[in-house]
Amino acid sequence: MIFWRSPEPRSGTLHVSDTLITDETLLKRVAARDSEAFSRLYDRCAGRVYAFILRLIGPSGDAEDVLQETFCQVWAQADRYSPDRSAPLAWMLLIARSRSLDHLRRRRVRASVPEIETPPVSDDVAEIHELNESRRSAGEALRRLPSEQSRLITLAFYGGLTHEQIARRESLPLGTVKTRIRRGMLSLKETLNAEVAKPCT
Repeated sequence: MIFWRSPEPRSGTLHVSDTLITDETLLKRVAARDSEAFSRLYDRCAGRVYAFILRLIGPSGDAEDVLQETFCQVWAQADRYSPDRSAPLAWMLLIARSRSLDHLRRRRVRASVPEIETPPVSDDVAEIHELNESRRSAGEALRRLPSEQSRLITLAFYGGLTHEQIARRESLPLGTVKTRIRRGMLSLKETLNAEVAKPCT
């Protein structure tokens, strides 16, 4: 199931009954790992979050990546939301602000240090959801990975840490963290796809 979609507004996304469901209710369902609620929350709020990110980082072409990181964190940390502190959108904008500032810091570093090319990394919530859908198979596949990859994937997708937080925690370069997670995820997906392709006995 793919959650990532373009934040461009689309007509008819929500049914009439959906408009009666509050953002707070959707977040509570997301905290319970309700993927449909997450999809509805994304459809409802992604446009405003995306516009906020654009105002912070400018039209650099990276706004969609920051949006994806933001909603990945929303999925991972929805249980930390407190309605007593802020409205759901304000909470998501706070996450978007943090991810945008991380991006701006990385941009400044890249401007002053020669960039080492690394494979692209996807924080797509779909990958997290696919692992949760087949947790037992994913757990077995995860244990087969090199420890340097399995540990970082566990911190990212089960611990809810961002790449920057993992890099600081593990005292690793950010590029190394991204590369190991990406390679590990590719290996996991190959293993899980092979399991799905096996005939039933």
